[in-house]
Amino acid sequence: MEKRIFDYKRFIFGIIFGITIIISIFFLNRYEFFFVLIVLIALSVYEIFGLFDLSGYKYFILPEILSISVAFSFAFLKENLFIFTIFLSILLILFKNIVFFKKDSGKSIFLDIFSIFYAGFFISFLLKIFELSGGRLLLLFLFILVWASDIFAYYGGRRFGRHKLFLSLSPKKTIEGSLAGFISAIFVALVFRAFISDYEQFTLVFFIFLSSVTIIAGMTGDLTESLIKRIGGKKDSGYLIPGHGGILDRIDSLILAAPVFYYIIVFYWKF
Repeated sequence: MEKRIFDYKRFIFGIIFGITIIISIFFLNRYEFFFVLIVLIALSVYEIFGLFDLSGYKYFILPEILSISVAFSFAFLKENLFIFTIFLSILLILFKNIVFFKKDSGKSIFLDIFSIFYAGFFISFLLKIFELSGGRLLLLFLFILVWASDIFAYYGGRRFGRHKLFLSLSPKKTIEGSLAGFISAIFVALVFRAFISDYEQFTLVFFIFLSSVTIIAGMTGDLTESLIKRIGGKKDSGYLIPGHGGILDRIDSLILAAPVFYYIIVFYWKF
């Protein structure tokens, strides 16, 4: 039986998710956009704990609150208050696991700490990009870059994939698919730059460098989530988005790509 290449459900719900994100970027202010990030962070933390069968509210409520607090302090407060928020969060996590110690507390404490950085801290970089000069357009470019890489890697792998990338980690990912995603995303980035005059502030060499490193970071983010799912023994992080899985399955590439993208641009402008 011939393998079906095009997944209509994945395509339709991918378009809906994409339109929602684009509307959020261009029609919301910084506080409204942060509320969108709160939803993403809360769902991400919930799915992280669900991957390890700790989906009860007693496990994920505190790390959700702390993850959102870390994101807020990083996005809106001064650096010393951000550091204090992380310090206080870790103290509260330790206190919670000591007071309510159970046989799964060892697993819970690491997920607690992991979630405030992986979900709360990393996702908050989307707002940091949003607030840069020309940040809305930069954020759109980041999403398009990551989406192009994901889409072409997915369909390129299904059509041409022969050699596994990391068989033990993610059996469906192939070297051919990754190359298709990388090359296609670079091409999309160059087309985007050609039509958007704002990107003339970046030299062509820097633009290709920015795009390349961001794509690699996004692929690493995708593999990171595959690692988490493999450890948790799950195929998908959830079932929220038909054809895609959970919210983590949809934004895993962005979680690492966003901070890399942000710091490359900030350092470029600074120096």
